Amino acid sequence: MTGAPDWPYGPYTIDDLDALPDEGVRRELVNGWILVAPWPSTFHDHAAKILGRALEDAADDVDADVYVNGPLDVDTGPSIRVPDVVVVEGEAARAARARRARAYDALDVLLVVEIVSPRSGSEQHDRVDKVFEYARAGIPQYWLIDLEPEPSIVVRALGDDGRYHVTASATASAQLKIEEPFPFSFDPVRLLG
Repeated sequence: MTGAPDWPYGPYTIDDLDALPDEGVRRELVNGWILVAPWPSTFHDHAAKILGRALEDAADDVDADVYVNGPLDVDTGPSIRVPDVVVVEGEAARAARARRARAYDALDVLLVVEIVSPRSGSEQHDRVDKVFEYARAGIPQYWLIDLEPEPSIVVRALGDDGRYHVTASATASAQLKIEEPFPFSFDPVRLLG
């Protein structure tokens, strides 16, 4: 995340985050501090849309009760993160909407996807910080996608030790195949549209 906020004090709460004006930037609340980043590029956004649709189609094929969308606000406990694609357990997603929850609870999230935006200042967060935070929050899978120099997907699954372990990966023209949270097969080259 990049950018220095013009609000001078902290730590902040979700109410402080919500009170900020819409300035065309994406904000996350991280351990009480507000981080700002520009919205992703059209290239990044298109890849997220393609993956989200593919996940949704795969879930529909097996009647998996999930909600797939992104970017979505996810409450990890210490933070409100905004992953690029999120898969939420269906009943929990409906309950969150019924109570008009501000964000989805990390305990109800089955899978988060972050697409790395090189040279954006967010790489450190995607490759390091979020790996530990999402694991600590108990999110079963964390996918990290690189679009450059060629599209690739790395799947990390939460182990019994509370840490993520790489369980699958694929690069362009190789199929990513997973069984959880539902069967899914995908060639990362499709991310290029």
